[in-house]
Amino acid sequence: MGFIARAWAAFTQWRRTRPFWGGVFLLAGAVPIFVLPLAPIGLVIASGIAGVSGLLIGAIMAVLALSMWFTPQTRVLAGVLGVLVALGAFPLTNLGGLFVGSVLGVIGGAMGASWAPRKVEVASAETEPAAA
Repeated sequence: MGFIARAWAAFTQWRRTRPFWGGVFLLAGAVPIFVLPLAPIGLVIASGIAGVSGLLIGAIMAVLALSMWFTPQTRVLAGVLGVLVALGAFPLTNLGGLFVGSVLGVIGGAMGASWAPRKVEVASAETEPAAA
């Protein structure tokens, strides 16, 4: 097995033990909220406090997404806070990254909060039917 195949298998194993896709959606929602205040003024709907809060809220969403990935024990708290921050981004920033950031943030936070690790079933002699 080559290096790329081993690396992909290790990544897949790592990804299955945490709310990976919730973090991806939350991080994807943070990008337009964070980047939009840095855009040319023609694209920005409102400047001022929206610029500062956009940078702050985008950074908070990115930290929550990374928290879901690297400390999956905090997934529920990070997911709920991610939903609340994404909803707060709508009135505080440029319509939550032109709706895209807020929608992706809510979806990612909900996915992260609702994720649960797989239960490993241990086969024992009592649960297996007797062979005839």
